[in-house]
Amino acid sequence: MKKLLLLTSVLAWISGASAEEKPKLIVGVVISHFYPEWMDMYGNELSENGLKRVMKQGARVNVNYNYFYTQTGVDHASIYTGMLPTEHGIVSRAWYDRLRRKRQYSTQSDRYTEIGDQQADSIKSLSPDYLQTMSLGSAMKWNNPMSRVFSVAMNGDEAVLSGGSSADMAIWFSEKTGKWVSSSYYCSELPEWLRMYNTWVESDHFVNKGWMMLSDEDKSAARIRLTNHFYYDIARAKKEYNTYRVLKATPYANTLVRVLAEKLIDEERLGVDNDPDLLALNFSCLDYMSRDFTIDSSEEKDMLVRLDMDIAALVSKLDARVGKGNYTLFVTFSEMRELMPEDLRKIKVNSDYFSIFKAVALLKSYLGLVYGPGDWISDYDQGQIYLNRELIEQKKINLKEMQDKVADFMIEFEGVAQVMTAYSLTHTSFPEGVNRLVQNSFSHKRSGDVFFCIHPTWVSELKELEDTYFRHTKRPIVPLYLYGAGVKADLKGNYTMSDLLPTLCKILGINAPYTAHGKAMF
Repeated sequence: MKKLLLLTSVLAWISGASAEEKPKLIVGVVISHFYPEWMDMYGNELSENGLKRVMKQGARVNVNYNYFYTQTGVDHASIYTGMLPTEHGIVSRAWYDRLRRKRQYSTQSDRYTEIGDQQADSIKSLSPDYLQTMSLGSAMKWNNPMSRVFSVAMNGDEAVLSGGSSADMAIWFSEKTGKWVSSSYYCSELPEWLRMYNTWVESDHFVNKGWMMLSDEDKSAARIRLTNHFYYDIARAKKEYNTYRVLKATPYANTLVRVLAEKLIDEERLGVDNDPDLLALNFSCLDYMSRDFTIDSSEEKDMLVRLDMDIAALVSKLDARVGKGNYTLFVTFSEMRELMPEDLRKIKVNSDYFSIFKAVALLKSYLGLVYGPGDWISDYDQGQIYLNRELIEQKKINLKEMQDKVADFMIEFEGVAQVMTAYSLTHTSFPEGVNRLVQNSFSHKRSGDVFFCIHPTWVSELKELEDTYFRHTKRPIVPLYLYGAGVKADLKGNYTMSDLLPTLCKILGINAPYTAHGKAMF
């Protein structure tokens, strides 16, 4: 009897140990420019193997970025470091470097060159040098040097900031050549498999194919029938603008990322041993063209259906290659889409575009009248204004006084809801509200002198139609889906994005970086 009880106990222990096995691969999927309400609008038209599978078989929670103005790149750094912009240092896509008197982009580097094809040898490349902390990849490699970390994106800043400083390689799409490239920060040359892959990558296939509705392209593969047909001649656009960037404005961009990810999983043997790996993938909803279509347009609906197909194919690949129960997948969103003034006017909601360009032109004239001739504004973006501190010091003007003058001037613009100065953000601790959200994005070294927030229903005007620098959103709360090994399906509640990294570390059975401030969700 005792032997039987002992055998039962051992079997129970073995069963429990097996159930608690750690994932061999963490896959992060971050989708930019997504409108989460699409899931309610078109949920019935998606397959059961894509987003629905992740939603139904995994856990869904709401997470708050907890800072004002979310942007691609900034959000990726926050997701993978478990920190706020004020801490990890990526406060915007770019900021004004007062010491060098020029705009500094978040991943741009003069120290490294782009690698990937013969045309790229002399091109300055990207690096995570401005990321001031450890990331999930760093934690995994610190715990196990044999872990591998890779990231893939159409845009370089997303690839670099999601991979972090410890990535084996960050890979992104070259707008010039239509091939996949990386940086000499990671290696001196691309691995052989990727060089070979670049010889037959499908960029030109998609360019020549053009973009039409899936129901028109292959009626047997579509679950919906769209009434407003469209066709975009990508080949003509590429010829006119001489760039493969045109592919980023189509659903094919996500397919290119997904297919490369599948190849990478095979070639780098991710998730095949007990040394856990990380694969950070980045998808987009029509990228810089996301504003050009209404929320309920046929183009956006077609994009969603194709994105769902890519998610389904990715999960199927993970099942086959890594095995069910051997990987953990999370899906979340960056720079979520807002309703445009054209959408809101349909329901008679007061909305418009705020032009920082016109506002700054008037501000320059005002400062000239008050303080005399001079270039008083060094730089600006949609959320902040940088004053010319060297000129201010030279003229012996009180910096706080000028910040207050600018704040008083900016608040008079229709569309501006609130204005804060750098002085107030450095001398006051705001416990909550918009001020706190702005403070969480503030860097004493990299941020501007004056911050302004526009009304919730107003949208920032772009400098040009394809501009990316002046894009951001005021939607800090986003869905987060967790699926696979170690995930508790009954997980519910509201969390901050900083809680994701400690949660993933707990699933992996490793310590979260001491720089991260969030708490595991379970």
